[in-house]
Amino acid sequence: MTSFFEKHYRSCLVVILVFAIFTRFYRLSEPKVYMFDEVYHAVTSKLIAQNDLRAYEWWNPPPEPNTAVDWLHPPLAKYTQALGMLVFGENSFGWRVSSAFFGVLVIAMVYLLAEEAFGSKKLSILAAALTSLDGLVLVQSRIAMNDIHVTFAILLTLWCYLRFRRLRSEKAENAKYWLLATGVASGIALGSKWSGLFVLALVLGCEISEQLWLALSNLTENKKKLKLFSWKKDVSTRWRQMWSERARAVIFLILLPPMIYIFSYSHMFLQGKSLVCTGNQVEQGRCYCSNTSSWWVTALSSVHIEWQPQLMAMEARGGCTRLISHFSELHHQIWTYQTTLKATHPYQSRPYQWFWDLRPVWMYVEYKDANIANVYAFGNPLLFWSADVALFITLFSAVAAGCMWLTEVFKGLKKKIPELPGIHWSNLAVLLFAYGIVWAPWQLSPRIMFFYHYTPAVPLLCILFAHFLIGLTEDKSLKKWQGFLNGFTAMLLFGIFVVFCVWYPQWTNLAVPTTWANSLYFILPSWR
Repeated sequence: MTSFFEKHYRSCLVVILVFAIFTRFYRLSEPKVYMFDEVYHAVTSKLIAQNDLRAYEWWNPPPEPNTAVDWLHPPLAKYTQALGMLVFGENSFGWRVSSAFFGVLVIAMVYLLAEEAFGSKKLSILAAALTSLDGLVLVQSRIAMNDIHVTFAILLTLWCYLRFRRLRSEKAENAKYWLLATGVASGIALGSKWSGLFVLALVLGCEISEQLWLALSNLTENKKKLKLFSWKKDVSTRWRQMWSERARAVIFLILLPPMIYIFSYSHMFLQGKSLVCTGNQVEQGRCYCSNTSSWWVTALSSVHIEWQPQLMAMEARGGCTRLISHFSELHHQIWTYQTTLKATHPYQSRPYQWFWDLRPVWMYVEYKDANIANVYAFGNPLLFWSADVALFITLFSAVAAGCMWLTEVFKGLKKKIPELPGIHWSNLAVLLFAYGIVWAPWQLSPRIMFFYHYTPAVPLLCILFAHFLIGLTEDKSLKKWQGFLNGFTAMLLFGIFVVFCVWYPQWTNLAVPTTWANSLYFILPSWR
């Protein structure tokens, strides 16, 4: 079976992508009206396509009845939606085609990321197939929102970063270009949605941890093996090399992503909105009055309070504590809204409910005589629950292996620090952390949340699930159980496909008899 996938992986991937294209584009224009948050995203994308100033202004009345401008999110995803409308017209297909396109790219990206992480085409094909069979990813690929766009950018960031790690371990000269690509991809994620910051934090955390470990390992080994003079010379060379690598990491991972984020607002700047306030008076669209001082005034004043009046006088203009740009005031409005919103919604949920697939989002309904057509943002139940169990087992195994490795580290600390675990184990740890970090921090959010915030975590969950299933069927210690395990895995995968087929109408606005929908799709009360 493994050799089959090795020989025919391209054909298998093409079949999966064709399946993904069909399921995402079939009847994409239905319904022809806005559904759920399209009343924000699609409407704002229309304004961008029309080069309308209101796309970046928070004070205007609704551009259409029962809609509002989405100035709360970065504009990169809306640019692609606007492009779709410029090509296909201001219709439901035009504003959704971007999501469908990136929804297919997410499947392809899952294959590339899994292959880079574990070097197995069989595992990569399985991960891509599982992702294509999930309902939440499917729904977000068929609606004009930004979640599938940031999901693609997060997966792209992780793929570039794991490729950089592998090439760096092989001491390849072109490794630095993949670190640059990682910074660019994380900037694209940040420019699609603020939650793109999660993956950038993960990459920075991994780099800091690895650099500290390598520094400790090198210094410990060199102290034991080299004489004092040669040790100092070697350390000097190593420090120059390490500082060069760190300077590159600072530029690519700390400076570049915010620059790309600012650049994502280039359309706004071209309309005359300001990035830096150069005027001396309040002027809507360019300069706004702020009653708070700059961070540097606050910081220096805390050092020496007597400096505060002079420092405040340095930036006081237009009768204000300071004048700030449209870009700054926009982000002040975003932050205030996101942190003070007290609204509630009947389909809001918490992150622990996402994990168990307990509370979907009802996005659209259409009644047709004795039939009903729904759109529920909801995961494939069998896929979610099976993957959750597999995740617990994988996490337990990884923690146990990590503890054993740390024991060896402390035992051998006086002799030689053991090498870092193999690249595949290391990549597994990165993906486990990535899965957690793209959704668990939402638990700290003060505002209402919805199941679709879990979208970036689902492809990672599918990769980890595929890793578990392949390991289960290829574990030599379970050789006498292989027949049973292979049969169980095949039945489980077939069951996931069947559940996808059964639930497909519930995800895509296909009409089914109301009695059937009520008896089948709402087995758990929280699913209604």
